Amino acid sequence: MKKRTFFISLFSTAILGIAGYIGYKTSQTDTATNESHLSLNVINKDKPVNVELRDIVDSIQYTVLESSGSCMLGEITRVKKTDGYYFVRDDFGLYAFDEEGRFINEISQKGNGNKEYVHLENFYIDEQQKAIGLICNPSKKIMFFSYDGEYLSTVRLPEENGGIHSIMKSPDQDLLAYYPMPNDYIKIEHEYKKVEIKGNRLKTFPLLTMKDLTTRNIYYAFSASPAAIYKDTCYLLSVLSHNLYAYKNGEIKHAYQFDWAKQLPSTKFLKECRNENFYDLKEKIQESGMSIGFTGIQANKDYMFISVNNENTLIWDGRQSVLIHNTYDSERNFHFPNIALTGGCSDENIGFYNADILCQQKKQLPTRSQTFNRIVQSIKEEDNPVLYRFIFKKDLINHISMKYKLK
Repeated sequence: MKKRTFFISLFSTAILGIAGYIGYKTSQTDTATNESHLSLNVINKDKPVNVELRDIVDSIQYTVLESSGSCMLGEITRVKKTDGYYFVRDDFGLYAFDEEGRFINEISQKGNGNKEYVHLENFYIDEQQKAIGLICNPSKKIMFFSYDGEYLSTVRLPEENGGIHSIMKSPDQDLLAYYPMPNDYIKIEHEYKKVEIKGNRLKTFPLLTMKDLTTRNIYYAFSASPAAIYKDTCYLLSVLSHNLYAYKNGEIKHAYQFDWAKQLPSTKFLKECRNENFYDLKEKIQESGMSIGFTGIQANKDYMFISVNNENTLIWDGRQSVLIHNTYDSERNFHFPNIALTGGCSDENIGFYNADILCQQKKQLPTRSQTFNRIVQSIKEEDNPVLYRFIFKKDLINHISMKYKLK
């Protein structure tokens, strides 16, 4: 039976990464170029605002994913869209749909074969090669498939470069690998590495040094969405940080920072909590009024979206930004605690509604959206989820500022 939720918080599990710290050296430096940086201009940084969905979104695009015996999805964990394809990952596999939501094929499958995976850590899109890369850490390999699911090639992951959590291709076509935090079983020295693939060989080059902390007996990445491309620049986040880093010309630079009243945990605090479990540590951080930093990032051509402390979202237009706490869709009676990171499954503002939740809407129709009404009327509880994508208003920061009297 499907879980009765209409979205997954992208960072509901991401902060598991702060579990069980054994130390945090404030003297440790990373390999980011030590250049001057700017503070993010946040209009209401001390007073996050609650907004109505219709005040920030012009429209919502819906895609009904085909339900069939060949593909009945479980809980969606990630969605990517490119060249008329949706790539949807759930708890069981990775599937390709066309732009209309018609099922095309499963991309590889679980198994011990050369073209299969024991566990799929993540996937990324290489738009230049029109290929999808499957990161398979237990099998120490990255497999490449065409968009339609045809096997292309395999690259082996050397022991010292394994454990990759996610990969993003920068605007200058460099591959950037993001790694989980160290734990009791694996020593990870760098948060980010540049990846070069030549033939079936893979090499990495360190970019950002990992902070001296650990997740003890769990393998987990701090952020499920640590990087995004905005205005031809690849921006990256770092664990327990309010800094925004930029990757250009083969190096990472400290570009921006968020000067917030909520401070990050100190060295002393983390040492005192080194033996506590995640839930106790999270509670202590929250009760102490501290922040766990930036926990996720997304971008479209107009705005960058940053999750702050897993409770607020910064929306930035390159000049100024606004801090949103909660978004309410009064038409459908839905709350979006993290509006920019909608659905928790994509770095492209794509979310999803589970079918059983939409079925509950039958009693509340009509809404102003005839498309939404038609979807709800025809959907069945056992059907696949419906994808949605927010189209945000132009000049959004000024619009919110005036609408909610933030200046």
